[in-house]
Amino acid sequence: MTGGLVHEGACGSVSQRMVPPTPLHETTSLSTLPIGALRGRLIFHTNELDEAREKVTALYTRHRLDFIGRDRRLDTYFYHIPLPRASVNCLGYGSDMIIEPGDLQSFFLIQTPVRGAMHAACGKQSIDSGPGLSSVLSPAVPVRMSWRANCWQVQVRLDRALIEQCLSNALERPLSEPVMFELGMDMRSPAGVSWWNTVKYVAEQAHLVADLPHATTVLRQLEHLLVNSLLYLQPHNYSDQLLKRERCIVPRHVKRAENYIADHYNESISIEDLAKHCGVSLRTLYRGFQEFRHLSPMQHLKTTRLDRVNRLLRAADPSDSVTRIALDAGFRQLGRFAVEYRRRFGECPSATLRNCS
Repeated sequence: MTGGLVHEGACGSVSQRMVPPTPLHETTSLSTLPIGALRGRLIFHTNELDEAREKVTALYTRHRLDFIGRDRRLDTYFYHIPLPRASVNCLGYGSDMIIEPGDLQSFFLIQTPVRGAMHAACGKQSIDSGPGLSSVLSPAVPVRMSWRANCWQVQVRLDRALIEQCLSNALERPLSEPVMFELGMDMRSPAGVSWWNTVKYVAEQAHLVADLPHATTVLRQLEHLLVNSLLYLQPHNYSDQLLKRERCIVPRHVKRAENYIADHYNESISIEDLAKHCGVSLRTLYRGFQEFRHLSPMQHLKTTRLDRVNRLLRAADPSDSVTRIALDAGFRQLGRFAVEYRRRFGECPSATLRNCS
């Protein structure tokens, strides 16, 4: 896995370091697309540099695209699922490339390498990105990238005006400065796994409904799901304000239930226990969670336990037991626990323990 440290440059500067060239013998093809809905969505394949630059420009923005090193063999594939003000894409160049769009201006671009490595610089931030670390490129600052020949990325393009509108609506006031996201997104964290699952879901649903009546309405809902997921999952310069705003409006009984779950997650807790502790009816408690957390109180309890197990596994010794950690977190049905864990984090618990150890 590629490292995930963000390197700060001088004020206003952009790192000039590039990913080393790929050995000529290394394969650049992608045998299986990471999102099934992208199959049949190939919009172009070219071996010509000018054509690749022109067609990517049409979907994104004008940019410098050139080779790194002496190998000038290009094998570019671009897959595309459109939404009204967003898109889910998959792109690979098949050669070591430098890409300089400058200021993205009208969109944000979230890139998840599913193979290979790349270096991205966005304003004063820069990262080396690989399958465990995505890049979140923000407009209003210079962007510069270098891709290895074997680099394939799933890219989510989100309209800048749409993100700013959704954030302004959530804060209930105009924005005072451009939205700037933290560049690196850890794809092994709960937030990263949630983002990837959301992208796959949106791509699959957009593919299914594209030709149905009223498809545009459904597609707009899907792109709002992407925008809100990014705003709440990935840190940015308005995150603290967004959190404070949310804390102000969440009902007292919902916050009290959350605090109780945080303190007693490893105990046997029923919905009746929560309602009694909060001093409200079952219906009021359930409605509060649905309205402000978009899940039930017991789903929140399960998520709290799963996240606790994930943190413990990531910090555990190889000799530790998944069963013991799960039991300590309050799980009693271990078979069901394994299914739910894999659904949330994209891998089985033993894989988390093994990989992080």
